Amino acid sequence: MRDIQIQLDQPAGTLKALHGVNNGPVCYGSLIDVSHYYQEAEIPLVRIHDPNWPHAWEVDIHTIFPDFSKDPSDPENYDFSRTDEYLKTILDTGAKIVYRLGESIEHTKKKYYVHPPEDYQKWAEICVNIIRHYNEGWADGYQYGIDYWEVWNEPDLGERMWSGTPLQLYRLYEATVTAIKAYNPALKVGGYAAARPTLPFLTEFLAYCRERSLPIDFFTWHTYTGDPRKIVEHAYHVRAELDRHGYMETESHLNEWNYLETDFTKIWHRGNEYVRKSNFDRQKNAHGAAFVSTVLTLLQDCPVDAANYYDGQPTALFCGLFDYHGVPQKTYYSFKAFQRMTQHPARVTAAVGEKASHVTCVAGLNEAGGGAALITSYGGSARLHSIELTGAPGPYLVRIYTVDDHHRLDLREERLVDGAAFEWFLPSYSVTLLEWTPVQA
Repeated sequence: MRDIQIQLDQPAGTLKALHGVNNGPVCYGSLIDVSHYYQEAEIPLVRIHDPNWPHAWEVDIHTIFPDFSKDPSDPENYDFSRTDEYLKTILDTGAKIVYRLGESIEHTKKKYYVHPPEDYQKWAEICVNIIRHYNEGWADGYQYGIDYWEVWNEPDLGERMWSGTPLQLYRLYEATVTAIKAYNPALKVGGYAAARPTLPFLTEFLAYCRERSLPIDFFTWHTYTGDPRKIVEHAYHVRAELDRHGYMETESHLNEWNYLETDFTKIWHRGNEYVRKSNFDRQKNAHGAAFVSTVLTLLQDCPVDAANYYDGQPTALFCGLFDYHGVPQKTYYSFKAFQRMTQHPARVTAAVGEKASHVTCVAGLNEAGGGAALITSYGGSARLHSIELTGAPGPYLVRIYTVDDHHRLDLREERLVDGAAFEWFLPSYSVTLLEWTPVQA
């Protein structure tokens, strides 16, 4: 068998546009704006959590409703100004939004807002009024039609995100989903953004919801790793747990993911500044680009309905798409390559040989008879790989683009392929995009 065999006559479903991100295209008080890159990559879905515009709390409950002692039915007690501006920058790119209802993470010794609310029903009423502001114009609001409303974030992470008990979080979800569904049952409500989706926290949450017949329209979970297969394992684990508890129709959203070469408990230790630099540099270079492309490829066959890379905003640390100045990095071009794949949504079978175990491939066709394949090498030996298009008559004009240490989705070559295999050199960490069109006789 060839290293990569693309079988044009073997349908394999529909390509899923899973190249969503966290947070919007503006940062540092709108000084840096990469909206045009979001539009170019056609980012489909943006989850808002821990933005930096210039603060992390632009969409948080305490920002919008700063005095919890006030009457939540009175529009005068809300301040939507910063959140309004921030959301508009996202929606103007054409992306849809997942709105996280809750608070941002707090790494400081003293915790200010990550505590259980004093009154769950009141908190839920505030959430409903935020939805009313953005979806039905309440309090000089908008008609945005935001569908996805996520309750809290990573309560299983401990006091940095939730100072209460697991049971208190389950009760907060119950109060919130009940209030939102009473207001508009068509809205999609979910959570809880599991930081560690294999912990008992997940099983206990699902059991609590099942016992009370609480809806979960979408369940959100996170994974940071250097091994793409771990994301695959977590995807199947989450789906199995949802199904086992009777939530077969619940969508599964991987709404935070990125490359992490070590665990969080080590990366932030004093004296580990070189570990941090290595990790965040890799997120932006060819290594990170290959990681992203591998994950987006593997997710095509996983029980995942939506995904959001963490994150898209041009800040330090976990943004692998841009540098501090808004300059697109190698990883951005993996997103751009995947966007070009979405123009060929009719998937066909792409088989990878045993000798190319470090390689992944996804391929698709468009209505005009053209096709594309995203071939990623994540580690392994840098060498020539054999590639073959089978199952349909040629010839095809194939254009080859690469992302690697020296290229940013550059057109490298055009060649005529008439059914025979051809060879292409794949560096150890690289992304190759093939696009072909039939040549008329």
